[in-house]
Amino acid sequence: MQEPEAVAPNGAVVDVGAIVGLLRRKRGMSLDELATRSDLSPSFISAVERGKSDIALGRLARIAAVFGLDVASLLTYSSNTSRPRFLSSDDRTPVDRGEGVDYRRLRLPGVDFELITVTFEPRTAFRDALAHDGIDIVYVPVGSVVLDFDGVDYVMNAGDSGVWSGRTPHAFRNDTDSPAQLVAVVTDTVWDL
Repeated sequence: MQEPEAVAPNGAVVDVGAIVGLLRRKRGMSLDELATRSDLSPSFISAVERGKSDIALGRLARIAAVFGLDVASLLTYSSNTSRPRFLSSDDRTPVDRGEGVDYRRLRLPGVDFELITVTFEPRTAFRDALAHDGIDIVYVPVGSVVLDFDGVDYVMNAGDSGVWSGRTPHAFRNDTDSPAQLVAVVTDTVWDL
């Protein structure tokens, strides 16, 4: 009896092995490295990638976890671009950055970056600075925020944007009497939540 094929939400048949191979190569990972990190054998992963072996959900979940995905995100990886995918506000995870700061992160499935939205009440600030891998790309759509970048203040007004290394300690604050917002794309996963 032939095993049932995986089917994406749009009805397309999913080539699990091709997705695993694509993700592995995009991450610059060898078969041995993926095998070690997922506690599976290199020969088994190679057989899956070549379509010569089926894979149980438990094993697929271990491979997905190595890529920072869940099984559903891994299975829809190649089909995500075939039609728009909309994420609700429930998909954004709140992170406590301080009183009066509404900080939410959205880990986008299948990509190596996060979308961050921050709303500041008047006269509020991050509780502490953060530093992380990757690059920050920030846009201020509303109000005015101050970026404290390694102890130096930079004012960013509505319409301003900036790019910097996330490895340098940085924090934001709103020194005004009006609310402010910022939107950021971070090119690496900041929060393991």
